[in-house]
Amino acid sequence: MNKLFFYIFPIFVFVSFIFSESELSEDRISKIKSLIEKSKNYAPDFKLNDSNDSLHVLSNLKGKVVLINFWATWCGPCRMEIPDFIELHDKYNDKGFEILGISLSDSKDALTNFGNVYKVNYPLLYGNNKQINEITNLYGGVPAVPWSFLVGVNGEIIDTFPGAILKQYDPVTYSRLEQTIVSELNKINQDSK
Repeated sequence: MNKLFFYIFPIFVFVSFIFSESELSEDRISKIKSLIEKSKNYAPDFKLNDSNDSLHVLSNLKGKVVLINFWATWCGPCRMEIPDFIELHDKYNDKGFEILGISLSDSKDALTNFGNVYKVNYPLLYGNNKQINEITNLYGGVPAVPWSFLVGVNGEIIDTFPGAILKQYDPVTYSRLEQTIVSELNKINQDSK
């Protein structure tokens, strides 16, 4: 459940307590309930550095389509999906698509070396154990790697991908990911017209 919900829900309860239902219009009550419902799907914000010491803040990417990929260098399926992610990044990055690879256990040096060997063209993020645990908890615990979340242009989680996303071995899942990315990117183009 999203952290934002835990901030908004007490406000709703407080407002409901202070004002009796007769003092709040049905329209106002409906709007408050709608706000609470919408907040449940928003991607929890986080801040992490990449292997080049650049700070990445998820909320700064609102208006883009973002694939958040929880992974680790020791994970074979994680390494297998990287060439497909590089291809997606090459194809859609200039249209508003970004990938954030959050390593669950790697150091900055390990990610720098890995990124150079695999020629990774998207940010590889790292943090200390406390930071990573806090972020994975915000995203439901992330029970295994790889585990990915696709965040839409409005900041909501629009799809979740447990396991590796491999074009060659699971073309249906890969196609679903790419089609959803394209659909979200079309929203950016429609909004700019």
